[in-house]
Amino acid sequence: MLRSTMHLRLKPGNDVDSAPLRPDEIIDDPSKTSVSVPPVRRKGLSFHIARDTRRACEFVALAAALMLSASLFPKWIINEPVSVFWGTLIWLTTYAGLCAIGPDSAFDCRTDRLAQKIGYWLKATGAIIVLAFLSKDHLELSRLWIATGVMLGGVVIYGVMVVSDQLSESLHRSGTLGDRLAIYGTDGRVEHLLNILQNNDRRFQIDSIYGETRDVAVAAPDRIKLRWGLDDLIARARAGHIDAILLNLPWHEQGVVEHVMRRLEEVNVDVMIVPSELQLARRTMSIQRCGPFATIALYQRPMQGIGALMKIALDRSVAALALLFFGPLMLFVAAAIWIESPGPVLFRQKRRGMNNEPFTMLKFRSMHIAATDQNADKLVTRGDARVTRVGAFIRKTSLDELPQLINILRGDMSLVGPRPHAYGAKAADRLYEEVVARYPARHRVLPGLTGLAQVRGFRGNTLREEDIIRRFDSDLEYIERWSISLDLVIIVRTAITLFFHREAY
Repeated sequence: MLRSTMHLRLKPGNDVDSAPLRPDEIIDDPSKTSVSVPPVRRKGLSFHIARDTRRACEFVALAAALMLSASLFPKWIINEPVSVFWGTLIWLTTYAGLCAIGPDSAFDCRTDRLAQKIGYWLKATGAIIVLAFLSKDHLELSRLWIATGVMLGGVVIYGVMVVSDQLSESLHRSGTLGDRLAIYGTDGRVEHLLNILQNNDRRFQIDSIYGETRDVAVAAPDRIKLRWGLDDLIARARAGHIDAILLNLPWHEQGVVEHVMRRLEEVNVDVMIVPSELQLARRTMSIQRCGPFATIALYQRPMQGIGALMKIALDRSVAALALLFFGPLMLFVAAAIWIESPGPVLFRQKRRGMNNEPFTMLKFRSMHIAATDQNADKLVTRGDARVTRVGAFIRKTSLDELPQLINILRGDMSLVGPRPHAYGAKAADRLYEEVVARYPARHRVLPGLTGLAQVRGFRGNTLREEDIIRRFDSDLEYIERWSISLDLVIIVRTAITLFFHREAY
């Protein structure tokens, strides 16, 4: 049953009177009414305008970078001015088109957004190379210019991202960036919802929270007004004081939701609804067509089509080249292990793979034969007597992980993905799946030699429950935001991290 909505008049100090509130009384004009109305939040710079402005500045900066790189080769400019013009235009247009049609990153994480942008830039580079090859008689492009442009473009993309992040954060904090958002519904999640929006979203300035009745109590900052009544909300939206409305209503009250949605069709504002509890468990969702129906896709295979083939090709080719490159070093490490502690140089352990299926992971043995721990029941500590001298060195330098290149060639693992865990691995004496309810979700892709959690510094022993929780969150984020460019960024960051990380022993 629908609950009745009372029209409320706000007084100083948030006192409430039950006298009807007319739409024209909502406008903050003291000359028209004697009622003290909270000040109306000024309309800020729209997030969409800010985003398009940022893209335009990035486009101009990239054009300048390409022209600068072309100026390094004056002979080419003099001999092929038409090629310079068309090459630059096509390169920039392709990149701008990819940015325009591609989805915005769902996470306020610079690593993911940078990977997305670099991926677009590399795709545009590939397009210009293919075009130059196909029209060699008409478009003479300098290979050195392309190589220089790729590097300068990457620097420009990163620089624009850093500057725009700082600027948008400052503007949002001052209240001059973001559409005015009203939250309708004081369901039990509203305070948690407020906290998430204020800390993670720069697209909106939260203007007010609307309850259906006056009997509500919400802990909110003073600048966020607590108001009542759907009619009041519609009137303020019609008067131009609200840009977007977020419905925080229980999904099981379908009649209430449908009634509110029909009423909000009267006004020209964006209307959104908070996900159900099931959907809140997912950080990204998309709309998928299933026949004539629009459905909410809760889970999707992250690697499909050409992207999946590219990842397989990257894994196998890099693993094969790495084995050739590190082959002599691996033979030296194997000999050192055998000389110090005779026995098998490889340690084989059952780990969790894709679909939670077990596989045998290979590592260089770092412990004495009698002390090897197949189930990882006991964590290795600093100065652990079970670890040999050679083992301590290869664990600290991560050389013990090199045999996993063979696992990658076998198809058991990938270069990048969630690290495979042993079945007995624990955090604070509790199994990982006991600490993290959704722990199996990390097994939807192949485990990796390195991953997003590792480059963020979440490696080493899991002495506290928070250690595995942070790793799980990063693993899930990687699965949901996967791209080839993100893999490349993680691989480069892994190489850098190995020189500075001191948590492995």
